[in-house]
Formats: sequence, structure tokens, C-alpha cells
Amino acid sequence: MRLIADQNVHRRVVKRLREAGYEVEHIQETMPGRSDEDLLRRADIGEAIFITGDKGFGDWTFNKGLPRPRAILLSRLPQPEWATTADRLIACLERGIAPGQMVTITKSGERIKPFPPGANNG
Repeated sequence: MRLIADQNVHRRVVKRLREAGYEVEHIQETMPGRSDEDLLRRADIGEAIFITGDKGFGDWTFNKGLPRPRAILLSRLPQPEWATTADRLIACLERGIAPGQMVTITKSGERIKPFPPGANNG
């Protein structure tokens, strides 16, 4: 399973995911400063689960017709809680994430929203 972590994902979260055995590309390392639109236009975006803390990211996929990742994990947990964020992301990944879903992780739980019909897939 290939993961792409947005530049707003804490580097310690990325490190913890890698230590757990996940292949994670951190945009902060490979494409710093790039726009969400640039990221979604990547040829390989449809093969990856995208991890972000940017709630506006879903808008590009849901409403603007840009290519979409395989799935989106949106963390709404505060940045200082990077260890909790990493643990929650790993738990989600271990349970499995169906293609075409956006999973929002909050302090009180998780919300799953399917991509709208006709959403563009990479």
C-alpha cells in the first residue's frame, strides 16, 4: 500500500508510519511548496492513499473534478498530538480503507464519506 503524506503532516507521523512498515512519500521531502492541484495531477495519484490535515483538500477531489487518490485520510487532530495521530492513522490502515473513500479522523472518532459518483480517478 503506497501512502503520500501532504506537507502539513508532521515529520514524526511520517517516521512512525515508515517504522510500521508503510511506504510513505512525504511531500515536504519530495515536492515542497507544491499546490494541492499539482499533487492531484500526478500520474500516480490514483494508486496512493493521501494523508493530509488540510480539510480543503477534499474540495479539489469532490467538487472541482481533479483526479483523486485511491483514498484520503484527513486528520483533524492537533499537530502537537503527532503520536496520537500516527497511532490513529496506523489503526485505520490496519483495518483497511476501501478505494474511493475519505476518512476523517477526529478526537471523537472517524467519519467515512465515499467519493461522489463520477469523481475523477487519476
